[in-house]
Amino acid sequence: MDHPSSECSDDTALARACACGDASARHQAFHKFYPNLLRFFANKVRSDCVEELIHRTLLRLFERCFAEYTGQGRLISFVLGVAHRCMLEFIREGRRAELRSDPGSERADSIRPSPSQVSAQRQRHRLLREIMRTLPPELQTCLETYYWNDQTTDEVAEALGLPVGTVRARLRRGRELLKLRLAERGFDALPWFEVSSAGDGETSSVSGPARTSCIPKT
Repeated sequence: MDHPSSECSDDTALARACACGDASARHQAFHKFYPNLLRFFANKVRSDCVEELIHRTLLRLFERCFAEYTGQGRLISFVLGVAHRCMLEFIREGRRAELRSDPGSERADSIRPSPSQVSAQRQRHRLLREIMRTLPPELQTCLETYYWNDQTTDEVAEALGLPVGTVRARLRRGRELLKLRLAERGFDALPWFEVSSAGDGETSSVSGPARTSCIPKT
């Protein structure tokens, strides 16, 4: 087997090396994708289940799925697609009670920003995280994959195994719900979530770092 002696410089080489069992490549993949997987699962399951799902996803990738990567599309999209399938399996196993689709015992009024709270930025992030958890899982997954991982609609569709039109519709509906629920809490959504209708196409009207800042990473 041909193993790389240094860091893999492209997705195909990294996936191939991981599939061949190269320890340094797997170490590189772990550190490269762990933050994405952590964000993907953290808002969807209880904190004590996050590491289990990350481990399950990485094991699936190392043992089987990296060998199936053909180089079409970005590797991060492929990885998130595997994570999505692991999440669906988790739900089918009857573990819905461990999902975080509800903001929990914390009341909405308790997360309204006030002068006594630490900072406006942290308050914004906290509120938006709580609102995200109230969205239907399919909308939440599309929004997080699109914004937090800076994916195009085509890449989200590939990762989640959905038609592009379905992804665009879910992104549109997810943004509408976020804006509505922010407004219900008494907040102007525009400074938080300034995305125009052009965002329903291939890429958002807010791109790059500006786009990822629209929905704060957890």
